[in-house]
Amino acid sequence: MPVWLEELLTRIAMPACVGLAVAAVGLLALALRRRRTAAGLLWFGIAWLWLWSTPAFVDRISPILVQQYPTPTIRSLPRADAIVVLLSHVVPPNRRRDWALANTTADSLWHGARLFAAGKAPAVVVSGTTWSPRPGRPTGADIMKEFLFDLGVPEAAVLAEGRSRTTYENATFVARLAAENDIDTVLLVTRGRHMPRALGAFRKAGLDAIPASPTPRWTYGNGTARDYLPNASALLEASKFRASGWRQRSTLGAAGSEAPR
Repeated sequence: MPVWLEELLTRIAMPACVGLAVAAVGLLALALRRRRTAAGLLWFGIAWLWLWSTPAFVDRISPILVQQYPTPTIRSLPRADAIVVLLSHVVPPNRRRDWALANTTADSLWHGARLFAAGKAPAVVVSGTTWSPRPGRPTGADIMKEFLFDLGVPEAAVLAEGRSRTTYENATFVARLAAENDIDTVLLVTRGRHMPRALGAFRKAGLDAIPASPTPRWTYGNGTARDYLPNASALLEASKFRASGWRQRSTLGAAGSEAPR
């Protein structure tokens, strides 16, 4: 599937788009004087948006993907040939700021550096690029390398793959890099909700991938009645949850039909 099409379908599958699309159809039905149909669609669209933006609901569903792979302790992980850290989101330097921001990738990089410092692998592989890399600007992998250097990982121990924009490409390109460097077993570090999709893709690519991510459970409610009121942070988390579910199906479809082990 083309990258642009996967991104488009991912956006469409998000709760806000679904709710707005249903409401738009409801308005069309109202214009056609199908009042009962319009009322049902409008109420459904509103209820859908309310449901996916309430902390009480999101706190119940968001751990589902994460809890498939409980957080391992560093001591419990086996030694591997390499640690693979996948890009989540980074912001390159610009005219007003001469340093990059690791954003949601920072936790993964920090954990990858911890694993390296604990002697769990002799190398760290970083994989990924920004969606619209510009000539002369660093790729996502370049930014990740710089952060690892700052965290004490020596330059000689870091391998970079800076072309991939999807999980399937992460797995494919890292597998090629691994074959060139006699790497078979990897400790895979990525966001918790992304792990099922990433693990399935890497194993289909022929790597013995072991989940090694920290998977904290974020909560958005505080146990009060306010948990049932719409919250922008909860809607954002729900969108990520829905996107992970859609991309997991599309990635495994591209890589093969086998589910993650």
